[in-house]
Amino acid sequence: MSILKENSSLKDFQVYILGCKMVIDMEELIEQVRIESKINPTEKGDGDEDDNYAINVAKYEVLRLLLDVILTNSEEIDDKMGYKSLDNSGFPFKLALNTLIEYKIIKEVN
Repeated sequence: MSILKENSSLKDFQVYILGCKMVIDMEELIEQVRIESKINPTEKGDGDEDDNYAINVAKYEVLRLLLDVILTNSEEIDDKMGYKSLDNSGFPFKLALNTLIEYKIIKEVN
């Protein structure tokens, strides 16, 4: 029997990062890169409400790079030390983590 079938909730499998459970908020990420298009509402294609949005490519690329730095970090972080263990992290990791937390793309799960 699969371990996932035995447990009713996947929350048991959440991983602690720096002493707390953290996730990437996909909705906030989409909101951060979405911009309103200058398309006239009468010139819309099929009436879909998403037709009037576009993506800020520069912002998307920066956020993608910051997430890449976080997700590919190979430095050891001691979860038992919590945020204190960040003192040993490199500058790119610290800057990426701070920026993504500030823009509410990475947030703590309660």
